[in-house]
Amino acid sequence: MIRRPLPWGISLAAALLFLSPLLWMLGGSLAPESSIFTSPLGISSLKEVSFQNYSDAWRRANLGLALFNSLLQVAGILGLGLIINSMAAFAFARLTFRGRDIVFMLVVGLMILPMEVLVIPLFLTAKDLHLTGPYPNVMAGLILPFTAKAVNIFFLRQHFLSLPTETEEAALIDGAGWFRMYSSIALPSIRPALSTVIVLDLITHWSDFLWPLVICTREETRTVQIALANLFTQPPVQWGDILACSVILTLPVLLIFRFAQRHLVASDLGAGNK
Repeated sequence: MIRRPLPWGISLAAALLFLSPLLWMLGGSLAPESSIFTSPLGISSLKEVSFQNYSDAWRRANLGLALFNSLLQVAGILGLGLIINSMAAFAFARLTFRGRDIVFMLVVGLMILPMEVLVIPLFLTAKDLHLTGPYPNVMAGLILPFTAKAVNIFFLRQHFLSLPTETEEAALIDGAGWFRMYSSIALPSIRPALSTVIVLDLITHWSDFLWPLVICTREETRTVQIALANLFTQPPVQWGDILACSVILTLPVLLIFRFAQRHLVASDLGAGNK
């Protein structure tokens, strides 16, 4: 029995308010074009349910190749980024070297620079390094500039600093090197933080639009967000296809967030106990 109907009612109303665009997107993706803007849920009856919009969106946007390109981009950024950022964070947290604090301050300073400021010098650098043009070069251009991130280094460093040093000191006395302490002791202890970094990077780069728009000049290199944007300019503009494509692009993020939610909560609790 609900003892506090008012808070529950407010929470339910807020949930419906935030879910209504998603429900309309889902309903519109299953409806014929004529019903999308005539019903509050994008579809007027179950008799209208059809998956034709999904078939058309997959064909018109060439979603198979776009999904592969985005998956390759995100996997490369996550894989290389976890290695580079965690190593850098561990070095800033545990190693002592000349100029460490100054270098870390410079890294933190990079956090304030928006992508719009970096896109032109980043493109000129990518062009000089031949990271544009052919397919393999563009894939490298999509991945390499975003493997090292100031935000991730700062976040992981804070979690490394929150770990007790007794185990690492005992391992050091027993002859273990710094890399062994990093890989066998420190890294497994911050799994919730690593899960948080993975989810945030996945959401960020799955939604990337500006940088792929600049560097992906050939159709075979387009990512999912570019493929979706093309449906707005490719005549005829079919809103059912656009909504179906949006549903397909939303599902991976929802699934990853659902399975990583427990680790995200653990990471927040750990950060709150520092």
